[in-house]
Amino acid sequence: SFWKKKRVFITGHTGFKGAWLSSVLLELGAVVTGFALQEEEDSLFAGLSLSKKLQHIVGDIREQDVLQKVIELHKPEVIFHLAAQSLDPEAIRNRNTH
Repeated sequence: SFWKKKRVFITGHTGFKGAWLSSVLLELGAVVTGFALQEEEDSLFAGLSLSKKLQHIVGDIREQDVLQKVIELHKPEVIFHLAAQSLDPEAIRNRNTH
């Protein structure tokens, strides 16, 4: 009952762990807002159609002013920070291009 109607903000909600957490919190009755880069077509987030079940905001956490405005607008009671750069060879090669 703790999560019922609780306003939750998740960075990285389109990643595997973020999608899993979003799904669980939605099942528990939370009102979820997510802020992350665009999801991959074959991701868990896309597969669960989570963009239709929560407030899905595409953005980059490195844009601090945008992130701050979104947080102020949604007034979350709980924030989970799961946004991260994947540790795969492609991500490492491109780490300075994003």
